[in-house]
Amino acid sequence: MDTAMKMATRSPTEGESLLERDFPHIAERLAQAWVSPEAAEHLLNALLVDDRDNRHGFPPEVFEELMFISDLNWKRRHFNDDGVEILPESFGFGAL
Repeated sequence: MDTAMKMATRSPTEGESLLERDFPHIAERLAQAWVSPEAAEHLLNALLVDDRDNRHGFPPEVFEELMFISDLNWKRRHFNDDGVEILPESFGFGAL
């Protein structure tokens, strides 16, 4: 049995996601990018949007995890420290 098949057949350990179990290199890259919301968004967009031919995509469960992480990243970029959404019309670039 090849390594990918062994990984896919074992259950995640306590606290481990399917992303960590099946794609540890991606989980590591995401952990490194997480320090910057912009870097995390760039990586997540690259992972979630297929711009190369012949890609099989992620299993549905892993895709859902990535979408959840993307949603968390979006929220940390668009909500203030009090949990209030920062609406686009609230953004300003000096006095107009």
